[in-house]
Parts: sequence; structure tokens; C-alpha cells
Amino acid sequence: MRAHVAPGHGGSETRRYQILRASVSGTPARRCARWGPRRTWLGALIAVLLGLSLAVPAAAQTTLFTTTDFRQDGERWTDPAYYRYNTVAQLRGMAIDFDSGGRGSGQEAAARAYGSEGTGKVGALELGSPYPFTTAVEHYEAWLKQARGGTTHTKDTIPDWRGRWAGGPIGFNGGPNPASSVAAMLTPQYREYFVQEIKAYTEGRIWSAGSFCLPAGFFAALEAEELIVTPDRVWMLGAGNGQNYIRWIYTDGSGHSAKGAEFPKWHGESIGFWDGDALVIHTNQIRGWKGGLSEFTDKLETVERYRRVGDRIEGEITLYDPDVFVRPAHARVRYERDPETRPELRPLYNTCTDTNGPSSKVYMDERGILNERLPGDPLYWDARDPRPWGTYLNESDRRYEQYRRKTQRR
Repeated sequence: MRAHVAPGHGGSETRRYQILRASVSGTPARRCARWGPRRTWLGALIAVLLGLSLAVPAAAQTTLFTTTDFRQDGERWTDPAYYRYNTVAQLRGMAIDFDSGGRGSGQEAAARAYGSEGTGKVGALELGSPYPFTTAVEHYEAWLKQARGGTTHTKDTIPDWRGRWAGGPIGFNGGPNPASSVAAMLTPQYREYFVQEIKAYTEGRIWSAGSFCLPAGFFAALEAEELIVTPDRVWMLGAGNGQNYIRWIYTDGSGHSAKGAEFPKWHGESIGFWDGDALVIHTNQIRGWKGGLSEFTDKLETVERYRRVGDRIEGEITLYDPDVFVRPAHARVRYERDPETRPELRPLYNTCTDTNGPSSKVYMDERGILNERLPGDPLYWDARDPRPWGTYLNESDRRYEQYRRKTQRR
């Protein structure tokens, strides 16, 4: 009996498939032909669907919360489903609800159940730069040219930025985007650092520069409380629980230090100019550290622009670090002027040891004697370590895995 061939289906191809299918299944080809191409195509469709049903769920089920080794999930790091659509803030908020298998670490005010679904929306906040520039120098010089060399102010014409301000960059942690949006902005090495850190967040293991009473780095200095403005210089001042911040921004046309005198500094070296009532800043020589979207290297350079609008200072910052970002990153910056002027609200000088105790290299040993960890001792940290939080995160990963296995055997 000849098989019927429907219009639009290649007769020879259909027949060839029927014979192949029959030979594989052990069914005589003549018997298979009676079913015709209709059953053949149905069988093929079922096979495809069955294959998909077996292949897709395994990948789809792998999340930051179910993975056995996040480093093997590199292809998933830019998928919002991998984080269950949680934002970075929401992932960090799980720390209080999940503390090495316990409850209530107290490290985060907004508790979230471990592994719960988040509300992140891809594209809710643009993290990439809207400008065509590829370097900070190109960006700064283009704006300087556009401002015709800048505006020369006197003490009578300089903008008035007096007051006590609060604020800083908006959305540097990805804001309302899922964590995958931040991962997508990072190069492979820094993407891995980022995923390692946020996975530890969810498990109550939070390590930062502050864990060691070390400086918070460049981005902490953007959280200014006071701005002192003069014709040839601007100071941005801030005070936190652990330390004080200061930036010097030279607007006198003196430029950056000579190349031979450059070196990485905690807050970098900033120069600027006025474009009418807007301040434009270029910062280079920033010491590679932690902050912004993730971490950054000594190659980081930034361009900022600020302008006072009523009781706000509206601004923006663009980040250039080719080792870290796949393209320049960008964020809005906003400071709100506080109408309260009570004396007790004035900034204070603080040190980390005022609130966090002594350096983590100093400890009380089993004899009750003040001692210091030396190279080779557990939890020793080297002051020359460029990523001390990373060193501790690696050790934290190892200890946490040991703890998890031990509790599972019980």
C-alpha cells in the first residue's frame, strides 16, 4: 500500500523518514507506511516536545538558591530567573531571614524569605551611559569645549550651595532592575565576583571593606552632606558611622598632576569647571576598591555634573573602567537640602574603631591576652590584599559548605 503524500510535503523525504523510523523501532516499513505522514509528523512532534520537557526544566530550575556551585552557572548569571527576579536590595534583604540556617541576623532592616520571588523588572532603570564617549577624558573635554572653556566665577557670582544635604547616586546597585541587569554590565571576572557576593548576601554572609575597618573608597565620598564652593575650589564633605569623607575639586584650571606624579588615591584626584551654574568634574587616579555597581580597578575614571534646582542638587555620574564594565556605566545623583538646622545635627568626626572596635587583626586570645594574627593564622588579612572582602568571601564559602554538609549528616 502506497503512503499518501500531502501537498507541500516532500514525498521522498517523508518516505525516507518512515523507513528510518520503522528500522529503528523494529516495525516493518510497509506497516509504517500505512500510518502515513500524518502520524509520522505527529510522532516527530511528540519526540521534540518530550525532548524539550526533559531538557528545559533542569536549566530552568537552577537558581542562585538551588545551585550546588554557582561558578558552573556562568551562562545563567545574566538571566533574571536565576535570581528569581530579585533586585540586589531584595537579595541583601534575605540576610536577616537566613543566617546560616538560623533566623534573624539583624544585618538588614527589610527581611525577605530566602529564595522568595522578587519584583525586579528588566529595563526599569538604565544602567549604561547615554553618551557616545568611550573614555572619561573624551567625555570631559567634549563638555569643556561645549562650555567654551568654562565660566569664570567670582565670590559674588558663584552658585550658593550652602546647607546640610543628604543623598547620593541613585540605583548604583541596579535599583528596581533584577540582579541580572547588574551582572550584564560587568566583564566575566567581575561578574563572578558580583554573583559570589550576592549569593553570600542571601545566606547572611556579608563582607565589605567596612568589615575590616578599612576606608569605604571613592563612592562613599559621593554621599556628601556639605558642599563648600569658592571660585577656584569646591569641597564635598561627609560623615558616616565609621569615617569621614572629603573631596577636593580644583576649578582653577590647574589640571591634573603630571603623569610621573600620579598614583591611586582613595577618593582620586578631581578637577572641574563651571558651565554657567553647573559644576562638571573629572576624577582619575582612583584606588581600585569596592563600590558602585560592584568592584572597580585603578583604571576607573568618572565624569560628574551637578546643578542646584531649588532645594535639590541634581546630578549625574558616568563611570569608565574597561576592566570592569562592558560599556560605561551611568547613574543619576541627587541631594536634598534638609531644612533642619539644629546644632546637634552637625557632622561629627568618626573613626571605624569608635563603633566597630579594633582592627580584625587584633583579638583576645584564649589566655585573655591581647594578640595579633600573623601570616598563616586563621582569618589573618594582609594589608596589601587588594580584595580583602574577596579573600574572606572565599574562606566564608569554604566554611559555610563544611557547615552545611555537617548539618545535613545529622
